[in-house]
Amino acid sequence: MKIHLAPAPLLASLVLLQATVSHANSVVDGLQISPRIGKSTLKLNADSTSLHEVVEKDTLLTGVTLGYVSPFYVMVEGGYSTQGNWTWFGSEDKYRLSEYSIAAGVQIDTPHGFRIVPKYGRERWDLYSKEGLLVTNTPGNTNMRRSYDNFWELTLQKKIGKSVALGLTYKDNPYDFGNAKSFAFTASFGL
Repeated sequence: MKIHLAPAPLLASLVLLQATVSHANSVVDGLQISPRIGKSTLKLNADSTSLHEVVEKDTLLTGVTLGYVSPFYVMVEGGYSTQGNWTWFGSEDKYRLSEYSIAAGVQIDTPHGFRIVPKYGRERWDLYSKEGLLVTNTPGNTNMRRSYDNFWELTLQKKIGKSVALGLTYKDNPYDFGNAKSFAFTASFGL
């Protein structure tokens, strides 16, 4: 189990930075929901596949998070996302990664209507292979691999209304099986 404490001082300094920024627009605190869709690259290490070679697949990423932003800019959220390679007629569905996450971060609203949201969290992931192409830690199960890992994520958005913001989310993290890198279009709606 890997535990990284380096982001804690970073998040604390970002909260202090946000508290000192004066801006005309007030931060909208409370619940918000953020659906996302984008492109991801799933890279599996050679020791994670039964072929014993590195596998890299472009995938479609979809997901949603539900978060709470406090009046002092700290955000906590939970979410679900899935990514996989597939075709319209189901002829190929070799890999799918599902992630359940919890995260904490800081929502920084700038005077010009931009929003920067760095996050750090923990997630449980399930990596599935339709054709049994994974080396798993469960004897007899060659279709699923499951574990927990830490992650970081960065979102940049432009507010287009009092409680609506549109933007991009970037995530590039090492996992037990390899790496998942994604760019996703993200919309946030205040509830």
